[in-house]
Amino acid sequence: MTLTPFEHLQADEEKHVTHMIEIMRRKQEKDFTPGSTLRDAHAKHTGLLAATFTVEPALAPEFRVGLFAKPATFDAWVRFSNSNGVPQPDFVKDLRGCAIKLRDVPGERIPESDEQTTQDFVLMNIPTMPLGTVKLFHDVIYLSTEWSPLLFVAKMLVTGHKHLLKELQDGQVNPTSPADIRYWSTTPYLFGASRVVKYSLVPTSSYTSAMPAVLSDEYLGDNLQHHLARSEATFDFKVQLRGDETAMPIEDASVEWSEDQAPFVKVATLRIPRQQFRTPERAELAEALAFSPGHALVEHRPIGGINRGRLRIYREQSAFRQQRDRRPRMT
Repeated sequence: MTLTPFEHLQADEEKHVTHMIEIMRRKQEKDFTPGSTLRDAHAKHTGLLAATFTVEPALAPEFRVGLFAKPATFDAWVRFSNSNGVPQPDFVKDLRGCAIKLRDVPGERIPESDEQTTQDFVLMNIPTMPLGTVKLFHDVIYLSTEWSPLLFVAKMLVTGHKHLLKELQDGQVNPTSPADIRYWSTTPYLFGASRVVKYSLVPTSSYTSAMPAVLSDEYLGDNLQHHLARSEATFDFKVQLRGDETAMPIEDASVEWSEDQAPFVKVATLRIPRQQFRTPERAELAEALAFSPGHALVEHRPIGGINRGRLRIYREQSAFRQQRDRRPRMT
């Protein structure tokens, strides 16, 4: 793998990534049921939505890069999800995800991309990835899958990483709706040849959902459908240009980049129009689509150890799901 000038390989990185792929493959083969091969993470979607993504018409020159080089509007799919690898009721506190797939985007893709007309953004409801190095990412996969999640927790406590466990726990929330919360990329991306950014999606809808008196198994999807039955949902899509190299590392995604030092700047609007998304056809499409940080223009290449690992893991696990389920690949 060719590294950018901003990156350096972490110790035993290739070995750790290969081992994670082997573990995940064994788990998928063990859990495989025809027609229902689940994702290893974000297994339950709370809504797959048709949307548009409109680049701002008057960006400053430093933001006119790649996808954002000129004003344009792209059709998109937006998949909201709960992060756990096992589908759980919405009332269970969890990290929440938002994945965006822009369609018919012109330009050259990175060599690792297995889609040639899309640009994806994969985001979470927390600004950092607490297990932000390949080693920690490997440890949670290995210990939690091959042994017990309690063993991973014990190792984190013994090795002085209690604060990272707290960050994971604090990020597990019960929002009013997937459309009411902010999301972050957590990991860095190129922004042209000489800059690096992180992304954020900030809700701007005029309507916000109320918290139900009783949280049901499907309350997030219920509230999202109620929202979209009466009003569109909107978000500002923002980028944060990396400043201080020491305070804003590339290889450790657990470190938050200060918004005081480097504020997020709006570069596009994500608009989700009123729609009925709770149909069998939309549910099927939600599982047929593959979202990956590796579906990227060369100007927006994912970088850093976590992203290098994800490039391999996402592609191989997605191919396994598609092949086992015998689903046509959808973009």
